[in-house]
Amino acid sequence: MSVVTAHPITRYGAAILYRPRASASPLDTAVQALVEGMFPSMYAAKGVRLAADQIGAGLRVFVYDCPDASGENQAGHVVNPVLAAPRAFARPVTDSAGVPLGGPVCRGITAPAALRSPR
Repeated sequence: MSVVTAHPITRYGAAILYRPRASASPLDTAVQALVEGMFPSMYAAKGVRLAADQIGAGLRVFVYDCPDASGENQAGHVVNPVLAAPRAFARPVTDSAGVPLGGPVCRGITAPAALRSPR
């Protein structure tokens, strides 16, 4: 087994954090080496999740290591994640009179327009 060292963490404001990420092949040995190298970087930063762009790699990959709801530790990686709207946003949100509201609100933040109920 090879020795893997931590990569420096990309600082807020770096251009790579604002560019679209490229798709990655989970079977690519370079992607596998990247994932292997991301864990020491995450642990060195005392984090529980690290995205590839946070270490300068513009790929759609992240690693995680944190406890689940039962307290059992879960660690792994995700390649090419896709965000899907929860079912709750699939139906119109209405007030008690059945009038559609402007959109779902979570902790004071309005959902993106694509997820909002039609008016």
